[in-house]
Amino acid sequence: MTFEQLLVFHKIVQAGSFKAAAVEMHKTQPAISFSIKKLEEEMEVELFDRTSYRPTLTSHGKVFYERSQKIMSAMSELESMSKAFQQKEEPEIGISVDGICMHSGLLKLLKEFSDQHTYTKLNISFDILSDAERKVLDRETQIGITHFVSDRSILEIVPFTSVTMVPVMNREVYKERKVKSQNDLLDIDQIVISDKNPKGASFGLLDTGKKWRLYDNNFKREIILAGLGWGHLPANTIEHEIKEKKLIILKFEDIHPRELEVNLIRLKKQPLGPVAKKLWEKLISFQL
Repeated sequence: MTFEQLLVFHKIVQAGSFKAAAVEMHKTQPAISFSIKKLEEEMEVELFDRTSYRPTLTSHGKVFYERSQKIMSAMSELESMSKAFQQKEEPEIGISVDGICMHSGLLKLLKEFSDQHTYTKLNISFDILSDAERKVLDRETQIGITHFVSDRSILEIVPFTSVTMVPVMNREVYKERKVKSQNDLLDIDQIVISDKNPKGASFGLLDTGKKWRLYDNNFKREIILAGLGWGHLPANTIEHEIKEKKLIILKFEDIHPRELEVNLIRLKKQPLGPVAKKLWEKLISFQL
């Protein structure tokens, strides 16, 4: 059994006759008939009832048609993939996103883009501080979305959005510790995400205060909500908690809300493939 025989078989069913299938496949009718005859001989059953004007599927033919549809669908997908590869579409694209930029609008864009380009896998990593830039510089990812940019000479940098980082504390702890000034924070743990890069980013730190350092963004919010310390969080992630008065915003001389600029970055000398270029352009035109 060959894939060509399957194609002929399905074309006859869909076109309604051997003659119509021959026309659509640009073959002679004898060639179509011979292909089906060889298939039936190999299977030792008749797939078509030829006694009437138009060929109809036998009981064996119906079962064979139903089962072979999965193969035809899979082959069609492989053919589409082959065409995508012929057009030099990348099998994978690496995207590094700073954890503070994990906005639902951005995630929706990435999902829709992935759905439209099914043969290119988006490898998305959510990173902390300078990690997104490092991955772009090390060619681990093609595109970065980050507020931290240190090497402007070799990077193409495009403004993307801004994120408001808000210093917050559990309201009950705030009242219990009678926080009235910045100095009152010195004996309370500041929850800080540590940068693996010694020259990495930092902001809003109380230098002489107590610190609880984390290497993962995932638990910072929960630790602050639980009243185990204070720290900066993206405003869009704590809107409900602020409204419900579970958290209080801190506003002192050095500790106050800060606006961080977020940029799209990529290496100037690393050409983007066709799909990555489309994604880059889509991100540039995207409004958060």
